[in-house]
Amino acid sequence: MKKRLLKVAVTTALTVAMAVPAFANPFTDVPAKHWAYDAVKQLAQAGVIDGYGDGTFRGDKTVTRYEMAQIVAQAMTKDLNTDQKALVDKLSKEYAEELNNLGVKVEGLQSQVNDMVKFSGDARVRYYNADNDDNTNGDATEYRVRLGATAKINPDMSLYARFTSGNATFDGGSGTATIDNAYVTTSLGSIDAKVGRQDFALGQGLLAGEGNAVLNGVALKAGDFTVFGGKEQNMKDNYVDAYGAQYSFKVGAPITLSYLNLDEKDYYAAGTSFNLVPGLKVSGEYAKNDSDNAEGWQVKAGIGKTGLSVGYKDIEAGALPYDSALNFKAGNISELNDFYTLSQTSHVKGMEYEYNNNIAKNTNLNVIYQDIKDAGKNVRATVNVKF
Repeated sequence: MKKRLLKVAVTTALTVAMAVPAFANPFTDVPAKHWAYDAVKQLAQAGVIDGYGDGTFRGDKTVTRYEMAQIVAQAMTKDLNTDQKALVDKLSKEYAEELNNLGVKVEGLQSQVNDMVKFSGDARVRYYNADNDDNTNGDATEYRVRLGATAKINPDMSLYARFTSGNATFDGGSGTATIDNAYVTTSLGSIDAKVGRQDFALGQGLLAGEGNAVLNGVALKAGDFTVFGGKEQNMKDNYVDAYGAQYSFKVGAPITLSYLNLDEKDYYAAGTSFNLVPGLKVSGEYAKNDSDNAEGWQVKAGIGKTGLSVGYKDIEAGALPYDSALNFKAGNISELNDFYTLSQTSHVKGMEYEYNNNIAKNTNLNVIYQDIKDAGKNVRATVNVKF
């Protein structure tokens, strides 16, 4: 166990070190010990302020309304959260006349930002360890990089495509590079449509987990109601017919009902989550393969804002479709017997403990420990960096 924890720690430390670069002092006249240094540095790194041509900030100089309007115009082009947007909107009204005088510059800059291709992605390092009761075990570390691009076609339509390196292991195993997403999004009145190769998820993941289930088809969403249909890629890389629907509503607590017909088999699921007492959030989901009369369920309790949770799963053989969120491992870690793999042929149950938290900006750490009755114990540690 000590060896396992050491590998988790080393993997985490290396990835965070690569993911959080150091930035130099942006202005020569703002010393590191100055009370405003951190705020000025963050604004400069975000591209909201850029100082003067000689590399100075000149913080003791009175800012003109025209200069302040330029700062507001720069801020208007950034991705903002709700509070930040409210502040920038308030400033834009205060400096409306100056912004209007900037005219073509501001409007042209905003139009250029809206029409350009926007890139996003993530890099993941993941460590696995299996200690199975049948005297087999596995120990592996893998990595994956994904890069997505969104291109605006017109005000109501955009194209998204994502490249993935596939899961490759540090001991020489190579991933399969491919375009795993390619779809068009558009609006049809009050209906949002997504057409093409896309990730999809249902409920809390027993039927389909985002990142595991891939649909080649159409998904239509209107408010809290979604319908979809097409072909789903299963674990054997075969494409089978898939269609279904999902509806979310509130009756005291939020409830999500899901239906999936996959390869001519009917699956149903119902899930909910609520605060049992202050600081203790409980969630659960029940799923059934109606065609084979097999069922499964899971419950989880999250402890405040600690990122810690404890859960229990009980899945009968055949209760889950090809690729649920319980697919704990990557395809090439064959030694790992997880809940999903075991439930394809036998009744499986056991405990699952999880830590999930952001350890730095755009950097998430997720550690899961499984104790599966009569099957073994698993550890998976993942560091995921978004960019």
